[in-house]
Amino acid sequence: MIRLALSYIKLHKVIPSVTPSIFEGDVLYVSETISIYLGLSQVDMTGNSIAEYIHPEDWSQFHLVFCSSCMWSDMCSVRVKSSLTKRANKKDSLRASPGFKVLRMDMTFYGGCRLIVCSPLPSPILSSVSIRPTSFVITTAIDLSIIYVDSRAEEIFAEHQRCTASGLKGVSFYSIVHVEDAEIVRRMHIEVFKLESFRPAIYRMVMLPGQRSFYVESNVFRYTSQSNKTIVDSITIVSHML
Repeated sequence: MIRLALSYIKLHKVIPSVTPSIFEGDVLYVSETISIYLGLSQVDMTGNSIAEYIHPEDWSQFHLVFCSSCMWSDMCSVRVKSSLTKRANKKDSLRASPGFKVLRMDMTFYGGCRLIVCSPLPSPILSSVSIRPTSFVITTAIDLSIIYVDSRAEEIFAEHQRCTASGLKGVSFYSIVHVEDAEIVRRMHIEVFKLESFRPAIYRMVMLPGQRSFYVESNVFRYTSQSNKTIVDSITIVSHML
């Protein structure tokens, strides 16, 4: 398969007149790890259109990035078909998109083809999320008002903003984000409801006025629980200080 993919790329170098509009997104090569992360067959995917595996609601976003990657590298997070999610237990019935798993796709254009590096985003429903020593956790309601901070987050914000965990509760998450990065968090807020898990671009959280803000990278999860026939949504933000 690798030889076939390389031959295809070399062919497009020989015939440079082929325009990007001709490409239909056929999969030339996919690594064997696709079976580990999505439970899909490397053989079955090769030769088929990537459109067959992307969630219909995410296709427009994928296609936009797919086309723009002719000019520059870009990324998107989309739902991709997975046989692994179908094996989840009954508690997973609240999943917004059963049979799909969220992947972050970093795309670039090379030799007439798109190279896509896929990174699966962890789900707090299917697996535990590991927390690094330099990471902290904030949980919010659906409107991003803070309802919980862990001890590490309390330590960070007590140091930088002189406030306690109780002082942060009820505060909007937007208020502790640098104003120039509010759009990143706004997109994160929207996407996590559609995808259930999302990895936004690096953004800044604020310190005391006049001091430097600090950069974080986050994995964001929407968690849906059911109690007394009432469905409750919350958003968990696991951030790593850079």
